[in-house]
Amino acid sequence: MKPENPMLEANTKALASRFPFVLERILRTKTTPSENFFYRKEEDKKAHTLLLQRGEHVFPVYGKYKKENLIKRWIKTISLEKESLYGITGFGDGSHVKAILENSSSGTFLLIAEKDPALLRDTFSLIDCSDILLHERILLGVGDLDDDFFRDIQSASLTSISEVNSIIFSPLHNVDEGYYDRMRNELLRQYLVVRPLMEVNIRTATNIQENTFKNLPHLAHAPDVGELKDNFKDIPFILIGAGPSLDESINFLKSVQDKAIIVASNSPYRKLINNGIRPHLVVTADPMEPTMTGFQNVKTDHVPLACPFSAYPEIVQKFSGRILTWSTFNPISDYIKNAYNYPPATKILEQGTVSGCVLDLSKLFGCEKVIFIGQDMSVQDDGKYYTDDSFYADSGDHYISTDKGHKLPGNTNDTVLVENRLFVYLKTFEQFISQNPNIQYRNLARTGVKIKGVPYMDYNEALDWIGESSSASFDSRVKSLLSEQKSSQDLQNIFQPLINYTERIFSKSLSAALETEMLPEKFSGINYSSNKKLKDLFKAGSEVNNLVDSNNQYWQVLFDGKTKSQLVVYKRLVRDIDFPNKTWSSVQRNKEYFWALSEGCNWLLTELSKFTDCQN
Repeated sequence: MKPENPMLEANTKALASRFPFVLERILRTKTTPSENFFYRKEEDKKAHTLLLQRGEHVFPVYGKYKKENLIKRWIKTISLEKESLYGITGFGDGSHVKAILENSSSGTFLLIAEKDPALLRDTFSLIDCSDILLHERILLGVGDLDDDFFRDIQSASLTSISEVNSIIFSPLHNVDEGYYDRMRNELLRQYLVVRPLMEVNIRTATNIQENTFKNLPHLAHAPDVGELKDNFKDIPFILIGAGPSLDESINFLKSVQDKAIIVASNSPYRKLINNGIRPHLVVTADPMEPTMTGFQNVKTDHVPLACPFSAYPEIVQKFSGRILTWSTFNPISDYIKNAYNYPPATKILEQGTVSGCVLDLSKLFGCEKVIFIGQDMSVQDDGKYYTDDSFYADSGDHYISTDKGHKLPGNTNDTVLVENRLFVYLKTFEQFISQNPNIQYRNLARTGVKIKGVPYMDYNEALDWIGESSSASFDSRVKSLLSEQKSSQDLQNIFQPLINYTERIFSKSLSAALETEMLPEKFSGINYSSNKKLKDLFKAGSEVNNLVDSNNQYWQVLFDGKTKSQLVVYKRLVRDIDFPNKTWSSVQRNKEYFWALSEGCNWLLTELSKFTDCQN
């Protein structure tokens, strides 16, 4: 049975379209009243007044008099940067949010943070806020300050943000200052994590799809890492990093390599192999060429690989036949899985560091004990922050300046230096660990930073902690999965429906873009607002959108390549298009949209042609 929904239809539709997780959290409240707020219907008006109850006292949130006057005075105290991301403390009845929108520029994004989903339910039941909810610069978070709360800051992270801060609306902020202060801090942390990820996502979108097409002959039928889910609860898991402390961990690793599942990324792989240690699994995730350096001039034919479909193709070719896959978000791999009636691919955490992927694999495998080795995430006094025997050392990049960073408690040192990139990794680890309290974590990086929730342990203590377990069952299970995979000789015609879909959109959008470009300047005049040529272009826009919406799976493939970056450029261009003739403004915005789609379609069709030619 669906939860009862008392909200206005316009609000419900807007939430379902833009903020489905917010809608879910609101509906979860059912009829539970708000702890602090309620609405009073005015006898002589149709309006409702939002009231705040504190103990025995009741206060109007927007003051006893005209709320417009209070909001005006409040707005005058606020200085907003043009390219910025602000968290607004509380939604209220939406009045102060509208005022911020009206008094901010097109580059200012606003995350409305509301602790109480019951207040949103009551507000959306009485007041049509759909114009706020559908505004492209509005983001909305409610309830727990988790990843879902901040998921929509991805759209803001694609602009040139110069400031991340909060806007305090005191009547709502004071209800729970601690909550809204945590929101502000977490907003900044999330942005620092998401921004580089989104930049990389946009920058590498075409590389990811190119790689995926090249990798399909090797990965289309490769086993998914999900086949190993929860199979190894009693076997400890060792996550290897390339920090300086790895140098002093070699003897320990040799003594436990048959007792624990040892998993490394490309960074420490060479160090392990050169010292006679065979990891049970090596993991790569980066789609770019530099990640290949970790596997050059080193033996690989006796170790299986785990990677996404978008991994760098030379690595995939090197490990072909010995690969386990995952797919956090890759519409091409989803397309393939669907075509072969395979279960959906397993999603693995990807947050800028391959060690984050390895950490998530330890959880997937069900391991209840996880040991960190070489995960220093800190810089030594001499500037060294990677082991000598790694590809970082080949170019001298295993040293870094000690001038900048965070001074944080170390495992055995009072403080260690953590530079900004490593600080983001540290916080990613700490957040993951806090969300998995049933897993025991230990850190053997003597010279490393202290990781919250991960006690330091020396090698003798770690030997006792690991005990007499055996990793043989892991090797056996992986070997069995790899031996069962089918060959990939049946990929020739699998993409024809996608090709047909993309060709139709390409033809229609390119034609509409060219027609718009050829319109004479006189059509920008207000007297041409109702001109038939302009109306026909609007009709063409509707036809293009209908084609786009005709198949969501195909659209996801089209969008996730060059179209993604083209649409980012489109959004930046159109936000400042504003002519006296509003019809002309809309036509010009549509033109940029048509060009973005045309570029994306042309690129994808070229890649599909290359792929099908290789298969014939």
